[in-house]
Amino acid sequence: MMKFETTNHPWSVSDVLWVFLLRLALVYLIGKGLLPLLPGISPRFVEVMDRAILLGLTLFFVLRKGNLHELGLRFDQFGRQILYGVLGGGFLFIIAEGSQRALVWLLAADVGSNPLVKAAAVANTPTALVWPLLIGGVLVPVTEELYYRGLAFTVFSRKWGLIMGLLASAVFFSLAHFSGVWFIQIAAVGGGLAMIYYLTGSLIPGMIAHGLVNSSRLLMVYWGS
Repeated sequence: MMKFETTNHPWSVSDVLWVFLLRLALVYLIGKGLLPLLPGISPRFVEVMDRAILLGLTLFFVLRKGNLHELGLRFDQFGRQILYGVLGGGFLFIIAEGSQRALVWLLAADVGSNPLVKAAAVANTPTALVWPLLIGGVLVPVTEELYYRGLAFTVFSRKWGLIMGLLASAVFFSLAHFSGVWFIQIAAVGGGLAMIYYLTGSLIPGMIAHGLVNSSRLLMVYWGS
């Protein structure tokens, strides 16, 4: 198992905030300026564009001061990392599914509010499910683990200590999703992913766990629709 470290990380809270604010600004400008000129554009393209913006901004701010290995992107002991990711995915699935059922029961929360969930619900063929699975199972985990755990969690942990850093990153993760009634669920999953990174010292297990949770939930929606 690799060691989680923050002492050698050259990034700061300002880097985290710049990525977040620039992403919002770019998505807003593209949404208001470019997309109206393309009325037939697919919602899937919009999702991919948003992920590309997050990835590009994260890499820009990371690589101008450090490298991806320092961020936590490590490929040694890869078989063990896969195992940790699968185990972590099972643990997170229980958290996500349990909290979802509780929120639906207590608050009558709408489980279909997520665009990818909506796409999975209306997919009438396996081919129609490919894009939601690709985005939710691959693009979202890779981009979000690099930014929210690799950058934000490590910066917050170095500044405020492990516990407060973990809590801050979980809250930030949920707030950034504009999650409304799902705030607690997304924060809990974000905290779990941060713990996976802390325990393994690598972002790969979290990417795998995140992808498994997202993919399994989309498949459940598809099979249940």
